[in-house]
Amino acid sequence: MEHSQIPSGESFPRLYLKDSYSESLDEPIVNYASEHYDLTMSLKDPLHPSFGVFLESLKKECTKRGLRFLLVHEAMVAETIEKFRIGKVSSGFHLDFFSLWHEANEPFAKLAQTIQDSGGKPVNSPHRSRLFTDKAASHFELTRHNLGVPRSLILRPGLPEKTVRQMIVGFLNKKNPNWEGGLFLKKGNGFGNKGVNHLKAQGTEELIPQVQKVLATDPTDSYLLQEEVRCRYMQTNQGLTRPAYWRIIYCLGDFHAFWWKPAEYCAPGEKSYLTLEPSEIRAFRLQPLLDFADELKELSGLDWFSTEICLHEKPSHSKHQIRSEDGSLLPLVAIDYFNDQCDVHVQSQWHGAPPDLFVNAVARRFAEHATSLSRMHKSRKAG
Repeated sequence: MEHSQIPSGESFPRLYLKDSYSESLDEPIVNYASEHYDLTMSLKDPLHPSFGVFLESLKKECTKRGLRFLLVHEAMVAETIEKFRIGKVSSGFHLDFFSLWHEANEPFAKLAQTIQDSGGKPVNSPHRSRLFTDKAASHFELTRHNLGVPRSLILRPGLPEKTVRQMIVGFLNKKNPNWEGGLFLKKGNGFGNKGVNHLKAQGTEELIPQVQKVLATDPTDSYLLQEEVRCRYMQTNQGLTRPAYWRIIYCLGDFHAFWWKPAEYCAPGEKSYLTLEPSEIRAFRLQPLLDFADELKELSGLDWFSTEICLHEKPSHSKHQIRSEDGSLLPLVAIDYFNDQCDVHVQSQWHGAPPDLFVNAVARRFAEHATSLSRMHKSRKAG
């Protein structure tokens, strides 16, 4: 964990305890207010159907453990931030499901920061979420650690059109000889497949206007121009042929790995998420996939995130490789690096959602963690 920085022009009451278990002042002690909640959660729309089952499960787990729970939504977020600031309300553990980290003064991001500055613990440090959910920033970090990523060109905001043209020409002139396919242009701070553009231009003169048109939609953000990565196909234990493409969700010490494909590409009756079984990990020698995800966890310091990794069908640079049936080594490549607001819709309601068992499991895990934090803080306060 790193020290929190007080936002410019704002003052927050913060209490830290240095004890025999820590060499730094990183562990906050909750400044208990008259109205204290063990677990808080932010969500723009409290009635959004994608969160109904998860919310009910989370509330049941909190009730079972005697935890006080507060859901903060759009109509009350500003008032709630002020209550935290003046010490009227406090939170032990906070789940964030809406912050737009790249937007200045975005209220849900301010809420998470205010909770941290008043001694509560957001599931992810706001500083780390802000850094690693920015695709341009996280691309640099993954590259620096020799982790597999698509070959990319990062286009920063404010570049003159002439410079953008020169950069694209240079990028295309150095293309991977094994590369076949189109290009993707991704917004640095896009999410939920927003800001992702598949470009199929045949030549530079056709491509550059397409890129510039997209850049103009938000000139304040960075963009990544990436070579399309084509992944292998494998047969699951259920006899299904699926892309060798996985979504892995990390939640407070536990990895949940799934075969994954977008809902719009699923055949009738097919599910986006299929649990990756331990027997499949052994049969397909997929331990490097889990090692990759674990390295992303260590690199980011996030406690709740999802990532998407695929098995590239062509040789490419990556620290993590998998040996195929013919004995050749193929690279694992991260496609969507970090998403700190994971999908908790349920498969029983929509084929594009994760399994209900997973959603109930993470709800339980969040309540368990809130209970542990509550006990720890009460023990320290008593001591």
